Amino acid sequence: MMKYLFVLAIGVGGGYYFGFADGAAGKASIVSRLVERVGGNSRQRVANDIDAVMERIEGNKAADPKKAGKAP
Repeated sequence: MMKYLFVLAIGVGGGYYFGFADGAAGKASIVSRLVERVGGNSRQRVANDIDAVMERIEGNKAADPKKAGKAP
């Protein structure tokens, strides 16, 4: 039981250290960076900007991935 708590403490401490360093440097979160790296071209298809999706469907226009998720 103690070894699990020890490993958990090491993991939480390491995560806090690296997360704090990334936050202080102004980097995007690790989740955002992983989605960018893993998502590839499929990110454009799952964008949540409904206006861009409707333009693509109705006007045969490709959605702009840079506008996805931004509020007007």
